[in-house]
Amino acid sequence: MMGEREEDDDIEEAWLQLRPMEPLPSQCCGSGCSPCVFDLYHQNLARWEAARASKDRSLLHGPESQSCPSKLNPKTFVAFCISAMDRLTKDTYRVRFALPGNSQLGLQPGQHLILRYAQVVGGWWS
Repeated sequence: MMGEREEDDDIEEAWLQLRPMEPLPSQCCGSGCSPCVFDLYHQNLARWEAARASKDRSLLHGPESQSCPSKLNPKTFVAFCISAMDRLTKDTYRVRFALPGNSQLGLQPGQHLILRYAQVVGGWWS
């Protein structure tokens, strides 16, 4: 009996660790972009709740997107090389990325990317 209860507690703890974390208000840019970080959170939370109710962890993974083979993901950074950068105004740049196989990101107006910069020096990231 005691071992069964401990196993139930372990299962419950595992599900709680898989629960999506709600974004902080500061993580939303407030521009009305689509999808917003809160939209993604609510989608993932609904998926988590359905998977937990049916005890099926495979439901936690949504369908694969076919729009870009580079696997954009709102939770991780993906490295791309910049192929061109044009200054349009004093505070606006157009940045073009070299994507594998001339693929496209498939972003819609109102969507945006969060970028971070890493420079490769002598084969090492700096």
